[in-house]
Amino acid sequence: MNAGPRTFSDNIREICSLVYDNSMNDDDDSEFAQLIPGVKRLHNDRVNVYQQRSRKKPVPRAKTPNIEWQQTGFPDESTPARDTHFNSGLQKKLQRKIKQGMIRPETRIDLHGCRQHEALEALEALLSDALQRGYRMVLIIHGQGYRSQSDAVLKPLVQRWLAKQPQVLAWCPALARDGAAGASYVYLRNS
Repeated sequence: MNAGPRTFSDNIREICSLVYDNSMNDDDDSEFAQLIPGVKRLHNDRVNVYQQRSRKKPVPRAKTPNIEWQQTGFPDESTPARDTHFNSGLQKKLQRKIKQGMIRPETRIDLHGCRQHEALEALEALLSDALQRGYRMVLIIHGQGYRSQSDAVLKPLVQRWLAKQPQVLAWCPALARDGAAGASYVYLRNS
């Protein structure tokens, strides 16, 4: 090569020629070591990753108890009633539109004065009719339960019933113009 001072690019060219030459022997190793001082040859170029990991046993899942339905046909009262529910697949933008009442209800039902079994029958009829007609948004007016002698009856009943329906994607309290906490917007699945 050149007799003058060696540049970095000269070193790189020589190293590359040594690396691409498959017939490296001990002489080439010594030349390589002279070109780049402080470099040591690896005896094994593989790292065993699995040897370094600690082996953890998977934790078994707890079995969910079988839920037995009551003979009355009413939703199970041990299930807590929720004011708001959105399926995990529902987009945030759509959830916001539902909460803000930007999607107007296409049909509504008023359950004031209904007994529990009458309310459930009316809800089933409303749901099947809405799905048949292709409605997406329904308004259910259940009241707040102020006239009940104990706690509200219809509101938690409706919320537990909605939680059991696979066609219902979301529900939340309505805006003041539609009944506030005494009513719920219900967003249905496409049929």
